[in-house]
Amino acid sequence: FLRGEYIEAAVNLRRAIAEATEAGLLGKNIMGTGFDFELFVHTGAGRYICGEETALINSLEGRRANPRSKPPFPATSGAWGKPTCVNNVETLCNVPAILANGVEWYQNISKSKDAGTKLMGFSGRVKNPGLWELPFGTTAREILEDYAGGMRDGLKFKAWQPGGAGTDFLTEAHLDLP
Repeated sequence: FLRGEYIEAAVNLRRAIAEATEAGLLGKNIMGTGFDFELFVHTGAGRYICGEETALINSLEGRRANPRSKPPFPATSGAWGKPTCVNNVETLCNVPAILANGVEWYQNISKSKDAGTKLMGFSGRVKNPGLWELPFGTTAREILEDYAGGMRDGLKFKAWQPGGAGTDFLTEAHLDLP
């Protein structure tokens, strides 16, 4: 599922899926193993309320992306009335590393009580805007100074918004929060 306004991203994802399928990494009988795994990109039809799983399911079904009343929960009755698991791609990307290295390894990556890593980024008037996979517990100041290279010359830090439109702006006093 991809929000409908991300047209270029949808084109790029479809191209990547086609290339992986042609290379035998996706589709039927992957690498001669008898294992089938197909992917497709579904673009939404309008707004999608910040991570609310039933709104995503409604959009996937071609309906208005409004949240549903619960129960029933998606695990019981989700997309087209079938049991449905909705997960963020970032979460699913951790599964192979956990399976390969073990839960204890994953839990020890973090700098805080939360296990693992998180994709974190800085954009705007910093020297090196970007996105980094960092251990949970990394502070905003560490990201700003160590990864984003600090503010561009002559500019002073004023505020940041840690979670997009769904969060408040935080000031320099909050930079040392993980």
